[in-house]
Amino acid sequence: MNRRNVLLAGGATLSFLFLSGCVSDVPKEAAQAVGDGDPRTKTVPEENAMGPTRGESDAAVTVREVEDREYVEYLPEHDVVRHVAEWRHTDYETLAPGENPDAGEYETIPFGHWATRRCAFAAAGAAAEHVRAELGVTEKGAVTGGVSSSIADEQIAAVVETVETYDRDGDLLYETDVEFETLVEATPRTVTATYVLDGRERTVDVPIYARHTVLQQS
Repeated sequence: MNRRNVLLAGGATLSFLFLSGCVSDVPKEAAQAVGDGDPRTKTVPEENAMGPTRGESDAAVTVREVEDREYVEYLPEHDVVRHVAEWRHTDYETLAPGENPDAGEYETIPFGHWATRRCAFAAAGAAAEHVRAELGVTEKGAVTGGVSSSIADEQIAAVVETVETYDRDGDLLYETDVEFETLVEATPRTVTATYVLDGRERTVDVPIYARHTVLQQS
């Protein structure tokens, strides 16, 4: 059992979490890893947390993402991507006429690095969609996909995940009906993802893992 899969969640509504530099439907500040000194670990069935385990399906899953966000720009002279790293929100009452209230703080990043991460995100969504279709799961939040940089021997990987959530007292609030073994069997081993930005493109074979996470409200 991987203790990183056992978490404390501070939000009242919980759907899914990705760990260690990952994207999630739950804000990062809404959850934290349960430490050995937290008494609430006694009320959560930690043994239920499983994975990450490499997907076993040989299904040929592909996805292509064409960038259409206006704040993402390719600069060919340096082969970098210019994008908004942080939005700076301004008080509307202090705005000058015509001033943008949501000005962005821009940064540049090498195209290869940016495109690889975007391929991983696209692959995660495609993998989760494939698993839901294979298992006949209609609830989108029951099986979700994200990106992780915390999986051993992988610089970056996509994760297909299920979750069970408990309240502060350890009472079960939500769980999926999908067995972990079934999740692993339905999860594609690899998704081939292509990212396109202003005519520049990159294709990556993204490794896919299955994981089941236990959450507890703080």
